[in-house]
Amino acid sequence: MVYVVRKRIVAQSLSRLRKRKTHTLFAGYLYLQQRASQLGRLEDLRPDFLQFFKQFFFVDNHPLGAPYIKPFTEQKASTKNLWLNENVAGSYAPSSLRPGQAFRQVVNIEGRKYSLPPDHAQRAFEHLLYFDPVQVADLAVVLYRDFGLLGDSVTIEDLIDIFAYEFGYANEPDSEPDEKFRTLYSLETAESWEEDWLERHE
Repeated sequence: MVYVVRKRIVAQSLSRLRKRKTHTLFAGYLYLQQRASQLGRLEDLRPDFLQFFKQFFFVDNHPLGAPYIKPFTEQKASTKNLWLNENVAGSYAPSSLRPGQAFRQVVNIEGRKYSLPPDHAQRAFEHLLYFDPVQVADLAVVLYRDFGLLGDSVTIEDLIDIFAYEFGYANEPDSEPDEKFRTLYSLETAESWEEDWLERHE
């Protein structure tokens, strides 16, 4: 049986993510973490930010010219800062990222080459998360809101395991996440997760 996350649950998770002060560009850092894991290296990551946003943050019924949901904001969350425009990749262009900015404290950029320092998770915790970890249950729900989940007893812990593996925080599915995961994420909301959070995909 294939299930999807109920829209009500997605809306709640998105709201909780946006209420916490998180740098907008944490989304791009998250992608670089995934890319580094896929390539097996921290150097020369050659990111395609637009493709990442299309995969995880595109919304069908979006406002004109703003097709991507904005899951992270360092400002007070409102409808005015809920969406990202079509040129979302431009925010990560070297020309847009001046030295000293928060993203540059975490990500090394030389020309068009992006790389992560070995201590990037700790840097991200400080400069992008402001010492407040992301609720990983809410993040996983927002990322995988349009993905079908197989099985009759999928738990929120199962979805977190999928996230940890696919984004390079665990070597194998269902294995213990690494130190970077423990630095950046909290399991607090998962501990009292609503049981009726999935619906059958028609």
